[in-house]
Parts: sequence; C-alpha cells; structure tokens
Amino acid sequence: MLTPRRFGPVRTLAVAGGLAAAAALLLISPVGPSCPFKMLGLDGPVCGGTRMLRALLAGDPLRALDLNAFALVVLLPSVVSLFVAGARYELGRARRLWPAGARGTVCAYLLGAGLLLWTVLRNIPVQPFAVLSA
Repeated sequence: MLTPRRFGPVRTLAVAGGLAAAAALLLISPVGPSCPFKMLGLDGPVCGGTRMLRALLAGDPLRALDLNAFALVVLLPSVVSLFVAGARYELGRARRLWPAGARGTVCAYLLGAGLLLWTVLRNIPVQPFAVLSA
C-alpha cells in the first residue's frame, strides 16, 4: 500500500477551491480575456475556450461545442482526469499522474498532434474548415 503524502488533502482541497473560485468568476465576469493568437490573426487550439467554459457552466453544452469542440471533447476530459490523478497521487492512492513508459509517450504525442492538427484545421479559410474558427 502506498503511503499518503504530507499535507496531500490540504493541497488537493486548496486546488479544488481555486478551481471553484475560477468557475464562479467565469460565470459572473461580464468580459472574458482575449486570446493571444487573435493578435496574430489566427485561431489557437484553445481560442474560445474561456467562452466554451462559460457556456458549459451556464448549462449550454451545444453553444460550448460550437465555441471550441476540441477543448470540450478532448482537453476538458484530459484536464479532469489529470486533476483526479493528482488528487489520487496526493492522497497516496497512485504512484504517478501520467501513464508510464510507452503508453504515456503515446498519450503525450497524440495530445500534441491533436492540438497541432486542430490549430491548423481551424485556420484554413475555406469551407468546411471555416466553421471551426472561434
């Protein structure tokens, strides 16, 4: 059995509280931050992500999907699973946050390739790809 880390539950609760506060601010803030890719005239892989989170927190999953499908379908579940893995690690119930060996390498490459492909596809200015821009 793995031994729990010192102050693990306190850190996990602090991170959860911070995420809850960020979600509350997203819901009540009248203006969201702008995307740095927009300054270059491009759509980045997470452009529209803040608006996507706001729509999701407001209970509008179709609008969230329209704003950034990749962030909703791939990145958000990845972040949630990493948060759960981090909580398990802090509580001493897991040995690592990311899969070890070849599985972890393949996961990292797939995620990176997906981000790159999504960025390229959403910046192609012809149909059907123009629909993907934020």
